[in-house]
Amino acid sequence: MIEWWSILLFFFISFSILIFIGVPVSFSFLFINVIGSFIFMGGVQGVKQLSLSIYSALSNFTITPIPLFILMGEIIFQSGIAFKALNVIDKFFGKIPGRLSILSVAASTFFSGLTGSAISNTALLGSILIPEMKKKGYGKPFIIGPIIGSGGLAMMIPPSALAVVLGSVAHISVAGILVGSILPGLIMASLYTLYIITRALIQPSLAPAYESQKHSKTTILKEFFLFVLPLFSVVILVIAPIYFGAATPTECAALGCLGSLVLSAFYKKLNLAILKKSLEVTTKISCMIFLIIAGSVGFGQIISFTGAGNGMTLFMSSLSISKTTLIILTIIIMLILGCFMDQIAMMMITLPLFMPLIHQYQINPVWFGIIMLIAMDIGFTSPPFGLLLFVFKGIAPDDISMPDIYKAAIPFILCNLITIILILVFPNIVLYVTDIVKH
Repeated sequence: MIEWWSILLFFFISFSILIFIGVPVSFSFLFINVIGSFIFMGGVQGVKQLSLSIYSALSNFTITPIPLFILMGEIIFQSGIAFKALNVIDKFFGKIPGRLSILSVAASTFFSGLTGSAISNTALLGSILIPEMKKKGYGKPFIIGPIIGSGGLAMMIPPSALAVVLGSVAHISVAGILVGSILPGLIMASLYTLYIITRALIQPSLAPAYESQKHSKTTILKEFFLFVLPLFSVVILVIAPIYFGAATPTECAALGCLGSLVLSAFYKKLNLAILKKSLEVTTKISCMIFLIIAGSVGFGQIISFTGAGNGMTLFMSSLSISKTTLIILTIIIMLILGCFMDQIAMMMITLPLFMPLIHQYQINPVWFGIIMLIAMDIGFTSPPFGLLLFVFKGIAPDDISMPDIYKAAIPFILCNLITIILILVFPNIVLYVTDIVKH
């Protein structure tokens, strides 16, 4: 009989080798699943069973919000509406220490509710704010850190495509994950802002004060109602029906798409070129995510069929560890994996192993899912291979090196760790809101 740990080792080593030689995550996992199902599930019959399971997973209603959320964000960004809103938000901050850095956090929090994409957030804010920050004499920590740190907020603030993937793969309430992540996301943004203001007061050279163009309150309010409030209404259109139980995440995602189309038309930015580009990007990203979900389902089935998951569960149970210790162990595993692989790959490897333990220990799965999201957000910005670090490097000027980026990301990683600790100590930060949705 094959030991459970040898099966897990086979998958981990095979996956690591394929990723190392440059095979995309989705194809790596599918390839390993086909080989694994042939070896461990009875040859050709095992492969047939694998294909049936993948078909069942991809035809599941719970994953339909993913392309709709992505399309909603792409329409807003491709039409250029987001840029106008960013200019208005900038006018609200006056002479606050670290104004441009705080602007990146505020704008990222706002745009997270429109895109659900950390990469889009980071690329957009970086391309707009880096030249302005350098012009105003900002130090590298205040140029790099806030953009990278707050870019990951798109994983927390609905609509988050990653949250939908997590809910679908882990069989957790998608509505619960989407709504339950709002308050933790806002706590993270508040901690970022507090850090920026505090450090700007201690080291004013990092964020020199400068005279900004004065705008009348009437002008600012007028532009707010014209450019920001309509975008905010799209966010409400997505979140409110889920919160009150009036619509499913899929229906809300469709409403969000409709809202973004109406806004684009209202601003006279909607044309065939924008629609074509939005659909192209949405199709590429959605196909990649669906392939990854297929791979995750296959992995979970093999783990279940071979008894590897049950073997690990029994082993962990024999250690007689507490719930808190279990959660801390899972967080440590996620943080380590986050330094070397992307978030989807992390979910594919860990969820089929973690979820049986979570159910056995009677831990609230939505609460655990939120903690996983934050841990994956940390992975997005963790040296040496956090994806947002390389996204930022791709848009940064030549005088910003990778060591500069690594150092600037660390304070924001610590802010995320503080958020996890707060959720561990005060679980109602998540559970209170999800209980309302449930009822």
